[in-house]
Amino acid sequence: MSNSYTAILFQAIDLLDGLSADEYQKKLPPHFPSSVGAHIRHIIDHFLALMHGHEKGHIDYNVRHRHNQVEQSPSDAIQSLEQVVEWLGELSDDLLDKRVSVTTEVDVSRTLSTTCESTLERELVFVSSHAIHHYALIRIICSMQNKSIPDFFGYAPATITHINRSA
Repeated sequence: MSNSYTAILFQAIDLLDGLSADEYQKKLPPHFPSSVGAHIRHIIDHFLALMHGHEKGHIDYNVRHRHNQVEQSPSDAIQSLEQVVEWLGELSDDLLDKRVSVTTEVDVSRTLSTTCESTLERELVFVSSHAIHHYALIRIICSMQNKSIPDFFGYAPATITHINRSA
């Protein structure tokens, strides 16, 4: 299996190594009512839903762990991210085509979920892309706090390829 999924998680671990608890928890309303910690917790929730659900053949992205310690503590977040990295390292290539059902909310005006079919690898692509989307927001939050941000943090792989080819 490609190490690209773990590389995405290591981007977060590297960033969190340089953040204090205050920086991690800081909210910057009105534009950023959620902290870096809230975004990281949200990313971890998606990876954990995948990690715990794939064995049962059903992934439920509606299961969230809002306002837990991972949202408050960079070191707890790093520990959770490392658990996901370990799980990814144990996945075999033959599992990537495994069929799974996926449940997620789909309506912004009422509570409505849908369940559809997917594969473990397609969901790895989804949670990784979802993480990068949140990294882009985290990048802005960190820059507003005058924190240095790793190169390409919050950039999609295709964007990085384009930048490197244009250089």
